[in-house]
Amino acid sequence: MGSHPAPTGPAASHVSAQPIAREKIARLVARGLGVTPQVLDAGFRPATPDDLPALLALRRRVLGEALTWDDARYVRWRYLPEPGERGLAVCWVCTRGDEVLGMIGTEALWLQAGAHRQQVHAAMDLMVLPELADSGLGVWINQTVCERLGCVLAIGSNPNSKGVLARTFAALPDRRTHTHPLHFAHFMAKRLRHGWVAAAAASLADVAMVVLRIGRLWSSGWRLSVVRLAPWVPGSVDQRDIDALLQSARRPERVEVDRDAASLAHRLFANPRTRCEVWLARDGTRAVGMLATRSVPIEDGRHAVQVLDAVFDPSCQRLVLRALLARVTARAFRSGADYLTWTLYDPTVEAELKPLMFRTAPHPYETMSWVCADAAFREAVLARSGWSLSDIHTDRDSA
Repeated sequence: MGSHPAPTGPAASHVSAQPIAREKIARLVARGLGVTPQVLDAGFRPATPDDLPALLALRRRVLGEALTWDDARYVRWRYLPEPGERGLAVCWVCTRGDEVLGMIGTEALWLQAGAHRQQVHAAMDLMVLPELADSGLGVWINQTVCERLGCVLAIGSNPNSKGVLARTFAALPDRRTHTHPLHFAHFMAKRLRHGWVAAAAASLADVAMVVLRIGRLWSSGWRLSVVRLAPWVPGSVDQRDIDALLQSARRPERVEVDRDAASLAHRLFANPRTRCEVWLARDGTRAVGMLATRSVPIEDGRHAVQVLDAVFDPSCQRLVLRALLARVTARAFRSGADYLTWTLYDPTVEAELKPLMFRTAPHPYETMSWVCADAAFREAVLARSGWSLSDIHTDRDSA
């Protein structure tokens, strides 16, 4: 996994395809579905619990063998919580009578850019029936969500969605993925002909990286205490510490995603698709940093460790980052992970990763794009040099 090279400035972006008017797309899609544009529009609505069986059937058809989790639990957790339970997002469905033809999820996020604050709806899980993949329905769903919600953000893309996004959304700077190697067996086996030579070379490389990590990570963060957190409960010391850290970590030069400890706990510990670990660094009694990770599968039964979220007190960022990475990389190494991966757009943090043996590789799908009609907010966002947004705000499950 990776992303594009660094943009040349905060407003640098890809060139978007010329958008097609929603009315024209609506006529074409409606004609292909045998309905009127008015019926098509009326059939686009938030999902209800009664839609769950049809939603799950759609997702099975679209995801195929990639669907390896309890999807009913996941959809309820993210979109259709039981009464009294916390939800994360709204699932919009495109229907024709009783038939669910497509879906898209939107999560309301508050973004702060300097003095400007705006609610933005992060889009995810865009799916249409496979036989309608070339009908324009995906483009129409994106356009309709943008029309109804006003400000919509798309985080990441894939071979199917990138063209659809380009027809509706304006590009923002790409995020970038940084990878730190942990074990070299697979790498050496692909490059050296003889098994015993590859094994010996991998062992030597593993040892060398451990020595480098001890020198660059463990030696600098010794005065901080780093602990792995259990799920915190309302009113606990951990929750209060994390809420305070989230406030102290805000930086005026960055686009900040508003969040709190309660919503973080729900994302990190209640998600039925993944299991997360959360590490907290303290300087005495003061929380100065947090790092959340998960294990993700890669090919041939191997796995990597992915950084899902990171928060640092700017006054001691380098020290805290190294102390947290010391613990996380050591645990990932013991678990047999091939590498640690971290995707972000925050040059201040990224500058700290290069001396720590992180490699940046290009990837065409670490995109961000949006629709935003508020010109003042749009300019304030484009003037910022980074985002606090992380993979905790996405719905993907691979590294």
